[in-house]
Amino acid sequence: MNYFKKIWVIFIIVFIITSFSSCSINRMATRALSNSLGEAGMAVFSRDDDPQLVKDSFPFVLKLFEILIENDPRNHELKATAGQLFIIYSNLFVHIPADKLGHRDWRKQAEMRNRARNLYMRGANYLRESLEIKYRINIDFSDVNSVEHRFRKEDAGTLYWLGAGLMSAITIDITNPALAIYRDTAIRIMSIAYELDPDFGDGALHEYFIMFYASMPESMGGSLEKARYHYKRALELSAGRRISPHIAFATTVATRDQTGKGLIEFREALQKAISFDVNQYPLNRLENTINRQRAIWLLNNIENFFLIDDYLLDNE
Repeated sequence: MNYFKKIWVIFIIVFIITSFSSCSINRMATRALSNSLGEAGMAVFSRDDDPQLVKDSFPFVLKLFEILIENDPRNHELKATAGQLFIIYSNLFVHIPADKLGHRDWRKQAEMRNRARNLYMRGANYLRESLEIKYRINIDFSDVNSVEHRFRKEDAGTLYWLGAGLMSAITIDITNPALAIYRDTAIRIMSIAYELDPDFGDGALHEYFIMFYASMPESMGGSLEKARYHYKRALELSAGRRISPHIAFATTVATRDQTGKGLIEFREALQKAISFDVNQYPLNRLENTINRQRAIWLLNNIENFFLIDDYLLDNE
């Protein structure tokens, strides 16, 4: 089916969903549309080299999935996909741009971070509901024991996105006590995903553990040695197809060493990201384009990450 025929079919199905009240017809139409917007459909976004175009069109897809969920609320696969998409949108198009704003734009930055937090939580809740429906369980983010269940390897992706969304909501609003109580649950969810499939997502879980071990103090389980191991493993699994391991290493491991050595590692990792050919792996083009832009911004704002004198900044 070519692109224009596919779009025409989508609009016909949306018309059926919104115009007729028969539950069985709605569910059939909903599942037909969700199938057409599966991995092949999402590849249209991931291959794009224009982040602004994707950003502008993404909200339509998010609301479309919410329409589908409204008409098929027990479809756990639909909810899992919706949750993942909300978290991706929040990260790429709200959270990362907010972090780039300077102190002069602190009001706008605060608004964008609040929005990112809300989007992360919306995605996390869809993913929670997906697992609850699939296994007939109840998950309470404030109760770490509620996620102890015999999940299967196929659930590693859902658990990864759930843990990533929940942890991102917590860290973007670190002083919020209502979210802080979810921290142990988020960590446990990521650990369960790792136990099920440590190599999920071409090293996505290893990227998380780069940041986790580098950000935590040793008294709470932090370890730069473990963070470096996960960096190496993430690079091996991604096979040079993704920039993000270099970003994770630079912003967590390298910045822990506030000396010339840390600065060198910071620059080297980001230079690898900047020199990356984003067209080499089309399926990762959007993600790599955004992360390459982020690497350029990080290098141009080194003083935000290293408290060392200007001589080292200019000459290391």
